[in-house]
Amino acid sequence: MVHLTETERIEILIMVGYGDRKRTQLEVCEIFNERYPHREPITQSVVSKTSKRFRETGNVKDLPKTGPQRSATDEDKKIDILIEIEENPNISTRQLCLNHALSKGSIHKILHAENLHPYKPTLLQELSEDDYGRRVEFCEFMMERINSNPLTFCLNGNVNKQNSRYWAAKNPHWMIQNHTQTPQKLNVWVGICADHIIGPFFIRGTLTGHRYLQLLQQQIIPACQENLDDLWFQQDGAPPHYHLDVRRYLDTVFPARWIGRRGSVEWPPRSPDLTPCDFFLWGYLKSKVYVNRPQNLTKLEQRIKDETAAISPRSLRNSFQAFYDRLGHCLAVNGEHFEHLLS
Repeated sequence: MVHLTETERIEILIMVGYGDRKRTQLEVCEIFNERYPHREPITQSVVSKTSKRFRETGNVKDLPKTGPQRSATDEDKKIDILIEIEENPNISTRQLCLNHALSKGSIHKILHAENLHPYKPTLLQELSEDDYGRRVEFCEFMMERINSNPLTFCLNGNVNKQNSRYWAAKNPHWMIQNHTQTPQKLNVWVGICADHIIGPFFIRGTLTGHRYLQLLQQQIIPACQENLDDLWFQQDGAPPHYHLDVRRYLDTVFPARWIGRRGSVEWPPRSPDLTPCDFFLWGYLKSKVYVNRPQNLTKLEQRIKDETAAISPRSLRNSFQAFYDRLGHCLAVNGEHFEHLLS
């Protein structure tokens, strides 16, 4: 490939001429090659490209190189981008584009070359300072009990809106609208006991301590009669669970064997990550029940029954294994959040 200096390119343009005095490309080649007999001769293609470059750009300089070559400036920008990501891992690619005057495609190429991937955060409930010790104490107790008898826990899944267990057919509050202006509400109780489910049981309307007590007396406890003496009963700290009559009743039925707010074992607040009903059951049922939105509470209730009955014993055993693993992770981080560490 013939390499020309800028001066030689200018000479070629002068030889080409203009107007009626223009020479052909062959004539220019002959004149140029006679003038510079000791250099590599030029061809008509060189004359054509030189003229075209001048017409398109107004000068005879080489066009910027394209392709995979990287200049020192490109390498500097890459280093600057990686340093910025190191200092601020939450920065967006859009902001990187603005900060470094690069296209989104160029930013993505750099990130891909460095094996960097975007990860979505896991939203977790905020913990207070007092929660850490309670979570550690709870995990130690539960792991000890499970190690000694892994099939003696009945984990209560009473539904409330604070931990996304409020069933109906709409958005964050899980409601469906009928033809009135009053939303209908459906509370669901489901218990996981070893490799089978107890329930579901339903309460329409607002869940109160009195209604929850009736649910315990009339449905939940009768469903547990077969191995009641061996069960530990666990519930969270929702207000209906904390009702004085409810606690007295649980003290009678499960003497020194129930877990909850002011129970025989204190339930650590803000810990849905430590309950299979929270980290497994409710999300699973929601994904199944709302594939097609139920049109009324009766259909919603039946859908919940059907999908609950379809959960396999193996899935429930896996949820208990996950429960045990989560207890270990919680202990390893001294009661702090651990879900981001789960594989």
